[in-house]
Amino acid sequence: MVLRDFLPDSQPRLADLTSCEDWLARAALAGMPHACSALLTLLEEIEAHPPRHSAYLQILERLRYPVMHAEVEQAKGFAGKPLPLDQGEATAFVHANALWAAMLRPYARLLSAALNGKHPELEPSLARLFQRVLACAGEVIGTCQFARREFGADYWKLMHQTYAAAEARAIRSETVADLSVESSPMAAYVEVLMLQLAQPQRLSYRELDWARKWVRRWAHKVVLSREAPLQGGYAVDLAGASGPVWAEAAAGSVSLRFLDLARVAASISARIRRLEEGAEPATLGLGSDCTRLAAQDLLKTLQRAWLDSSPARDFPRRASPSPMELVSGFAAIHHAIEGTPPIAKSAGPSSYSYGEAERFHTFQPSAEGDAREQGLETWETLGESDDGFRLRRGTQGMRLAHRQLVALRPGGARQFILCHVDWLIEGPDQTLTIGARALKGEAKACAVRSSDRSAPQRSDALMLPVAPGLSPALVLPTGWYRRAGELELELGNAIKRVTLSGLLERGFDYERVRVSPS
Repeated sequence: MVLRDFLPDSQPRLADLTSCEDWLARAALAGMPHACSALLTLLEEIEAHPPRHSAYLQILERLRYPVMHAEVEQAKGFAGKPLPLDQGEATAFVHANALWAAMLRPYARLLSAALNGKHPELEPSLARLFQRVLACAGEVIGTCQFARREFGADYWKLMHQTYAAAEARAIRSETVADLSVESSPMAAYVEVLMLQLAQPQRLSYRELDWARKWVRRWAHKVVLSREAPLQGGYAVDLAGASGPVWAEAAAGSVSLRFLDLARVAASISARIRRLEEGAEPATLGLGSDCTRLAAQDLLKTLQRAWLDSSPARDFPRRASPSPMELVSGFAAIHHAIEGTPPIAKSAGPSSYSYGEAERFHTFQPSAEGDAREQGLETWETLGESDDGFRLRRGTQGMRLAHRQLVALRPGGARQFILCHVDWLIEGPDQTLTIGARALKGEAKACAVRSSDRSAPQRSDALMLPVAPGLSPALVLPTGWYRRAGELELELGNAIKRVTLSGLLERGFDYERVRVSPS
């Protein structure tokens, strides 16, 4: 293990479980806005002045639920936010990440102490310690996934080594109580592998939250095997420093472990079938906070991620990066599609909050707002496919959100391509990498007007697609869609009335809707 045994302090910060209970009673963490900081400070003080090993384990066990609750509240400050995170959001992420790291370190030290044979009182807790180390490392990684933040290879190494040690001692499947579910060292490890395969950078905050809860319930159904399926499968290299990848049956490495997901496949198929028959998600163990349609969509996404063979690379790498112009903000995109050159942005950061997205539908005239939205940036193209691009920005710039509308223009091209941000992840020093998917058809700038007094009166819009064989659709700013609503559409020199006949897609700052003549 990376972390070694420790010597108890003669004056520990907390000596036993009773002193821990006293601290919790005095702290009154429920509803406390700074619960995360208070717990982090306490854990660091205990680490600096630790009690006896058995007492330390009892204290950590007692603190697990308060830590979990504090982290859930803390995550609301950064999860699902546009990137790069602003200063307050980044601070919230750092504290949440540090809180789980502060739980991981002492559990890892206690595990090392249990393995060195000098602390027989810890031997009955060996399986629990393996599970806790893997679970806490998974939570550290989980905070990075919620923040769409890259994390280092050291966490993968720690998890692989810990699981391998549990496997070598034949206790990988030993049942361990983990808050509200039954777990094991292997199940805690598998949770992280399954979530990594689910490509969390492509999921919304709510989708990732649901996926984490479902995976926690299903991880015990998965078995890690040395034997490869005949057709190949997803596997993890215990001697490596990365997550699971697709491996062929002939791979043959002794350190490879293949994920047997057959029981999970059956569970997903059964739930999809029941949802299609009208069952409510809550009755299927999927929670009461997701709709039937949302549950179906996410289950099918996870089914493809876990059970389909690895697809060809989404964006084949370019030999060398090439420049790509990117425009964000609905008004700026409309100008770009229309042919009005946007204003190049400076390298300084610019805020783009959820509140701004919610206010997009007002479109009140404002010189300041127009100047902020007319932003053109130059990115690097790392790869491209028939329907999208993989891009990177190495300097500070406009904040981008998951499923936000953008317009792209490759070097030398005349026309901007209308896209949305399919996934994004923040790297060191606020570097940003995104996958942008093109919306089908050639976009045309237009305008819409509503006679509904409860709706905005007029707005820029985009018509999609202007292409043979494709049904027309409108791309509207957030808040414009009304079921069966009627709009006056201005496209070129023509003015006609159209009916909004269905919502095709709702993004971060736009709605793509089906239209028909009124």
